[in-house]
Amino acid sequence: MENKVIAISRQFGSGGRAIGKKVAEELDIPFYDLAIIEMAAERSGAAYEDLLEVDEKKVGTRWYQFTDENNAKYSLKRITVNEELYRVQKEIIHDMAAKSPCVIIGRGADYILRNNDKLLSVFVIADKETKVENVTAHYNLDRESALELMKKTDKQRKNYYNAYTDYKWGDITNYNMVLDRSKFGIDGCVEILKAAYDAL
Repeated sequence: MENKVIAISRQFGSGGRAIGKKVAEELDIPFYDLAIIEMAAERSGAAYEDLLEVDEKKVGTRWYQFTDENNAKYSLKRITVNEELYRVQKEIIHDMAAKSPCVIIGRGADYILRNNDKLLSVFVIADKETKVENVTAHYNLDRESALELMKKTDKQRKNYYNAYTDYKWGDITNYNMVLDRSKFGIDGCVEILKAAYDAL
């Protein structure tokens, strides 16, 4: 029997991570975000900092050395760090979903687990002013810098997602639910997700 999994994609600054973390706490199930990068670093033999640098980004090709499933080092092929990271993250996400119910933030989890009948795929949005307020407060930025970071990060996420999945990032037809944090607030979004989770 498949486990229930909530996979949350999000606009930068929308509060998708905060919503996911809180719903996981209230449902008493594991929450995975940056922990996925830590596990990917351990499995691949790559440095955590290198993987974090390209997390949910699509970058150019370069030589890199990773560890294969037999724990043997190899570097005699030209790959991108992203390709290897996506491959390892895909394995980890499948493993986590098989192990127990959980909440997973980003990293194409909604696509990777698309054949899981117990998947609840969610895209969290917010209006521009809500996102600006969140980003300026969290990163201690002025409005102009916040807008620039929002645009840059969403573009990186879109390019990464579109490159490694057959879906289009932000296309509402790819998700079971789109939540507007500006309309419902974090607590409201959490309650909606809990009800949807219980209905799976």
